[in-house]
Order: sequence, then structure tokens, then C-alpha cells
Amino acid sequence: MASNIPQYLIYHYPDIKVLFIEEEKFSREKLFRILKRRFSTIYVASAIEEGLKLYQQYQPDIIIIDITMDHQLEMVQRIREMNDKVQVILTTTDDDNDFFNHWIHGYSNHIILKPINLDYFFQAIQASVDHIQLENEMKNKVAAVDYFANSIDHVKFHEYLKNEVKHNKTFSIIKMEIDFFQKIIECFGKKAGEEVLSTISTIIQQRIGEKDILGHGRRDEFFLLLPNTKADVAVDLAESLRFIIWTFDFKSIGKVTCSFGVTEYLNCKSKKELLEEAEIALHESKKNGRNRVTLFSKAH
Repeated sequence: MASNIPQYLIYHYPDIKVLFIEEEKFSREKLFRILKRRFSTIYVASAIEEGLKLYQQYQPDIIIIDITMDHQLEMVQRIREMNDKVQVILTTTDDDNDFFNHWIHGYSNHIILKPINLDYFFQAIQASVDHIQLENEMKNKVAAVDYFANSIDHVKFHEYLKNEVKHNKTFSIIKMEIDFFQKIIECFGKKAGEEVLSTISTIIQQRIGEKDILGHGRRDEFFLLLPNTKADVAVDLAESLRFIIWTFDFKSIGKVTCSFGVTEYLNCKSKKELLEEAEIALHESKKNGRNRVTLFSKAH
């Protein structure tokens, strides 16, 4: 069953190495105490030169660095030249729009304004960890990728859904659609589209529980059947999927987003009603700007 505990609040990432660079002593000690609860391996530096040496020696997976001077930005550039896959989280007091636009789209994966909002900080960490784990999994896949591996077609999904309705127990379903998928095909080609499908399928499979069922409809849509799961938990799962997909680096394609519709089985609803409710909720997400999660309500 899907958990209602956000993934970014999980305390420990034993296989991820972090380099943390912060010149100000109080901030460095405070954030280090937070990080060491979550990571087994943390390299800490108070100066750029020390941080660069640590990076070259240990090749960490995530770099967290406070940016206050140009030479610090140059260090990030140098590291990116050595490894364009490393996850970079910048902390800064600079909220200038030009700065953000340049560094978000250039050399950083996440920027956190100071004073640090820990909720945003943990979400950025979780997104970076998810990205690293997904990259590692994709590397281990065979060349011929079945992007619907471990999922079922819409006919089989309807059978599972019909059977779940018969039990008359609480469950939820999520319908999700890749935003503007046809434009991705038109702009980047069929192979790029297949890579997007493969990546998103993998993201979903990593997030769902053993008893949850992943199905696919048209090429750009997925269904999730979540037994024993209330609507609020299903919404949390959908938000987690939305955030991970939105922040994932699809390389030359740029940002890819998905829209979601969620509904819960209540009061002896029929299979048809549930699917219609999920579709209505998905339509609301698309109508209101896409890249969002909508829970069905009778008000729609």
C-alpha cells in the first residue's frame, strides 16, 4: 500500500555521498547536524579550494554549496565540466531573477533561498537522491527497454479494477497523462518519446507498493490501482510522482511534466463511475495549467 509519509522525510541514504561546502561556521555546523542524520558519508569543507580537492578525491554524488561569491560559481562550473551528472544544490541569499534563471538552467539542480526552509531543502535532497537512483537503474537496464515492463494493458487493468470493486473495500485510482507528449515526439523524435516513457514508467515502479497495480492505456497515459488506500494518501503519491518527473533531467528534451486525476472508491461506485471520475479530475488538472494533481469532487 502506498505510504502517507513523504519520501523526502526518510532519514537515511546509506549509499549516497555528499560534499557540503559552507564558509560560515554556525550555518555549516547547523546544516551538518541535519545532513549527518540522513547520509552515512559526508565530506565538509569551509573553503572552495578544500571543497574542490575533496570532490576530486572522493567524487561525491551530491554537492551542497552556499553561493556568495563569483569564485564559488566558478567552482561549480569546473565540477560540471568534470561530471555533468553530479547533483548540485545551491543555497544563497541572492534572490535576483537573472541569477536564478542562469543557475537553475545552467549548473544547479536546485536553489534554496536562505534562511533555509527545511521542507524545501528535504524535498530538493529527495529529488536529487531519486534522480541518482533512477540514473543508476537506467544504466543497469538492457539495451532493449520495454517501457511498460511490470505493467498491464488497459484490458487487464479493467479486470483488476472490476474485481476490486466487488470486494467493496476502500481503494483509490490515479490516472496520469504525460503533458504534450505528441509535441515531444514531433520535436525530438520517436526514440526520445520512448525514452520518456521508459523513464516515467521506471519512476512509477520505484514509488508504488508491492500490491499496487500499474496499468497503461494510450501511449501517453498510465493508471494506478491502489488497494486499501484512501484518497489523501493517493494524492500524496501522485504529488510525489509529479514532483520527481518535473525535476528529473531529461537531457536534451528539457522539462517533462505529467497531469494527474485521483478518485477514491466510496458508496458502492461502479467501475465506470470511478474511471469517469478519474478522467474528470485529470481534465481539471489539464484545464488549470497541467503539471498538477486534482482530486475528484462532486463539485466538478
